[in-house]
Amino acid sequence: MVNDRFIELLANLLTDEIGEAEMTELNQIVANDPECRQQYNFFKNYWTQDEESCPNNEVMFEQIKHRIGANEQEEEIEPNHRRIRFTWLKVAASLLIGITIFGYYLLTSHHSHGKTKSSLQITKTPSRTKSKIYLSDGSVVTLNSETELRYPTSFDGATREVYLDGEAFFNVAKDHTHPFIVHAGKMNVRVLGTAFNVKSYANDKTIETTLIRGAVEVTLNDRPSDRIILKPSEKLVLNNTSARAPATTNKRTENLVPRNTNINYSLTNLTHLKANDTTVVETSWVNNQLVFKDESFADLAIQMERWYGVTIKFKNLEAANYRFTGVFVRENVIEALNALKMVEPFSYKYKNETLYIY
Repeated sequence: MVNDRFIELLANLLTDEIGEAEMTELNQIVANDPECRQQYNFFKNYWTQDEESCPNNEVMFEQIKHRIGANEQEEEIEPNHRRIRFTWLKVAASLLIGITIFGYYLLTSHHSHGKTKSSLQITKTPSRTKSKIYLSDGSVVTLNSETELRYPTSFDGATREVYLDGEAFFNVAKDHTHPFIVHAGKMNVRVLGTAFNVKSYANDKTIETTLIRGAVEVTLNDRPSDRIILKPSEKLVLNNTSARAPATTNKRTENLVPRNTNINYSLTNLTHLKANDTTVVETSWVNNQLVFKDESFADLAIQMERWYGVTIKFKNLEAANYRFTGVFVRENVIEALNALKMVEPFSYKYKNETLYIY
């Protein structure tokens, strides 16, 4: 909340009782305090416009101005009475400013809370399912399996903001005056109009943003001063310290799969399945292809769980570190495992929607 001295000086300004020194002080406060500057601009705009949303405050202020004018004509009133009345007017103006500021904060706080909680639409996709969402601004979002997207019914603020848990491909409608922001875990992706992929599953060891065309700016919650600009065909990879180890019946398996403990990131290029191949691993899921290149069995198993709607647990302490390259399109989970068995030696048992790798 803004300070009392600012309210006092602003009241003096509104009642035409501000001196040169006080005006300088007010200007300094406005210049140095972003919150006071916001409120100063709010009042300046408010009193120069017809604000139907606050009629009672406007009537009160008009009464204050009327009393000021009346006092200037009542020269017969004794000076001490004049000072008392002007003092009362300043108190009334200060009170009015305080009430309006408090109401402004309540209004903006309620509006912000509603946008981030109750008024947001939620779309969830289960495993083995994808969905497409058409946002009010014309942007199109394709959701991968086990993904949740929260978004407003309509974008009516200075920015277009959505919240992602999972993986989605965004084709954002251009609007240079309203940036589009995706909040995904510890990563925030800001764009004006472009196509990009964001992968932010809680179970994955990394959070990724892959740019197909246009430009994006990425900021990190843990490093707010860092601003990473991606160019087309670049990918930002951020360590996800909350990722789980592969499911196993022996806890020693966790030692076979390194887990990142430091928050850092790296920039890489798009991953193509083969040289001179147009297949892009990061966005192949949009075309209903599960593409993997030099992927550990542990990481591939997490993708297969979402793709086929199963649970995979490792009993073979070495199999979790096997590495595979390939493409699954129409294969069911059994056919996929049989194909992997032709590359590395392992066996499996399927029981109650759970696959045990031996």
